[in-house]
Amino acid sequence: MATDSEVRRLADREQLTSTTIRYMVGNLEWSGPVFQAMTLFVSSVFDPYGGSGNTIVLFLAFAHLAFVPFYLRGYGPLARGGWWTIGYPVQALLINALLMAMSEPGTFGESILCVPGCNYSAPMWLFLAYYPWPWGRLVRWRRAAEAAALAGYFSYFLLLAYVNNGGLARAHVVSAAVSAMWLSVGFILGMAISKMCMAAAEKQIEVQQQNFAEFFDFLHSHVKSGIASIRADVADPPRVHEKLDELEVAVSNYRIELLLTREQVPLAALLSERIRTFSGVLRIASTPRVGPASVGRPIGVLVGRALGDLLSNSAKYGATAVDIACDLTRSRILIEVADDGPGLPEGVLDDESRSLNHLRGAARSLGGELTARPGADGTGTVMQLDVPLQSKRTSS
Repeated sequence: MATDSEVRRLADREQLTSTTIRYMVGNLEWSGPVFQAMTLFVSSVFDPYGGSGNTIVLFLAFAHLAFVPFYLRGYGPLARGGWWTIGYPVQALLINALLMAMSEPGTFGESILCVPGCNYSAPMWLFLAYYPWPWGRLVRWRRAAEAAALAGYFSYFLLLAYVNNGGLARAHVVSAAVSAMWLSVGFILGMAISKMCMAAAEKQIEVQQQNFAEFFDFLHSHVKSGIASIRADVADPPRVHEKLDELEVAVSNYRIELLLTREQVPLAALLSERIRTFSGVLRIASTPRVGPASVGRPIGVLVGRALGDLLSNSAKYGATAVDIACDLTRSRILIEVADDGPGLPEGVLDDESRSLNHLRGAARSLGGELTARPGADGTGTVMQLDVPLQSKRTSS
């Protein structure tokens, strides 16, 4: 028997994964009535029902499909949770009883392959296997309870066969056993999904803890140490300003790293953070307005890197002011940085030891290009990055 610590650990794991599992159930539960409708449709064709039984079973199949839109919107019993979950097993038991009642007397369970509509409750067993266990410390008996419920369903099939046939023969027992085995297959698949959910949730928690540790280290190594340095130099205003600039750059760079972890990078925030880093070094004469536009992570990484390299080179080669422009269309993004410096050395883009050459290679790998030209009045330099938003990577 599990110890109290093991029980707590299992309960904690269930709690950690319950949100993920409920979300999955809410998105997958629609497949339950679809599967059940298919089971009823097959049963209406092949199973021997008396009178208008086959027509009624066919009607039930279409009725299940009518509920699919509600399940898709998250109105299924498992997605709702709580007492609604009882509706799933009650529905399965009632439908199986109804199929028995409509079967020709002496025919329920005569086939060793399956009793009529035996797979109807398979989705219930699949979802039950990985649905969050709701009763806290009783989690230690969960699998035992589920195994007992499966055995109880086997007994239920036997009871239905007994009622329909007025007794039990060996064929009825075999049919009920095979039917229970089919339900066990759904249950085993649910257990496999449960393991995957557990692993995915724990991996997500691990990543969150790692991100927390990295952020904690950043606060300690940059922010806290920066504040301590400022306090130490409080009597030296120039030194304080220098430390504040360093701290601002560190915070801005970290914010950029966080922005670039997203699948879709908000362009305005990325440009703003990168430009802010150079606001104390260069006079930013004009900045782009891009609104709520976002770009994919590879493009965001390139744009963030490009703007940093281009502004850094402007400052390196003697510029004092820059104009930054961004033109974003459905298919391309174009970044321009125009400075008032003396111009770039000739052939700098072809020099493999230069960062601009590496930047051009990164742009070309995404199907884009980096170019340089003199300013409109013949002074300064205009650097232009032109990259398609959707492109296949090419060799640089």
